[in-house]
Amino acid sequence: MRTPARSGPGRVTAAFTLAAAVMTAGGAAAPAAIAAPAAAAAPGVTAAAPEPGAAVVHAVSPAAQAAAARFWTPQRMAAARPAPRPASGPGSGTGRGASAGPPPGTPYPTVFTGVPTVGALFFTTGAQQHFCTASVVHSRTQNLVLTAAHCVYGSTYASHIEFVPRYHYGKKPYGAWPVRAITVAIGWQRSHDQNLDFAFLAVAPPAGTRRPIQSVTGSLRLGINQGFAHAIEVIGYNNTGNTAIKCATHSFRFTPHQMKFFCHDYQDGTSGGPWILGFNPATGTGTVFGVIGGYQRGGDYDWASYSAYFGLPALRLFRQAGG
Repeated sequence: MRTPARSGPGRVTAAFTLAAAVMTAGGAAAPAAIAAPAAAAAPGVTAAAPEPGAAVVHAVSPAAQAAAARFWTPQRMAAARPAPRPASGPGSGTGRGASAGPPPGTPYPTVFTGVPTVGALFFTTGAQQHFCTASVVHSRTQNLVLTAAHCVYGSTYASHIEFVPRYHYGKKPYGAWPVRAITVAIGWQRSHDQNLDFAFLAVAPPAGTRRPIQSVTGSLRLGINQGFAHAIEVIGYNNTGNTAIKCATHSFRFTPHQMKFFCHDYQDGTSGGPWILGFNPATGTGTVFGVIGGYQRGGDYDWASYSAYFGLPALRLFRQAGG
């Protein structure tokens, strides 16, 4: 059988599938929000991007948040459909040899019911209903979620945005969290710079609670300048089922500002899925140092996936979002 190429806006998709953070239990001290740099990070990996310190913050009104909560019924979540793939921008193409097929030994993911720190991000663009993957990141505001920028901003901002931690088989065990602010880099907004394909979202508590999401689900630490080559776990929600997938694989350098991994079946919807160091499957905790996105919006083939490298631009965006 031929390996399917991806369709839709990067790995933004619909017709649902599936989806980290440091859990603070009891009276344990909260972990540091930012993981220390790797001891031997490659030189130049903090990638100069256009105006890397500049952020664009899009506020979502309380009325729009309430509309999102009403909009995403279980039926609409299940009925979401793929959107047309946008232009991939600089560096797009067929994958620099990716069409030759996956290398021998490329692993397959495991289907599971997910972890509380990772979930599905539902949204609309125009009349179209979509989803990506997102994860909770440890922050001083305790309300930040990380995803790919292409999931939330194309030519305009996505609307009706709602994050559902550990979504599986129509269940929302940790509730549905409307997004109240979207922070993307100005270089992404202006030119869709693939090295800036990450976004931070501030979420509001669901009706009936005032607790911030970090205290409900736990959170992943944000890893900055961690280097390229690692044993990792990647979690995502693709378009082939109703629950999350995870894959134990290895990341490596693709370009000075992009990372890559091999694993089968990372299809539409896995955009924004966290690349996790030190993953704890019992709690969903660890360090997120990349998200599926970047080159080709995450990749044109389901067995090769990409991420923008998290250097100074990612750290500055995180800080400006409230991290």
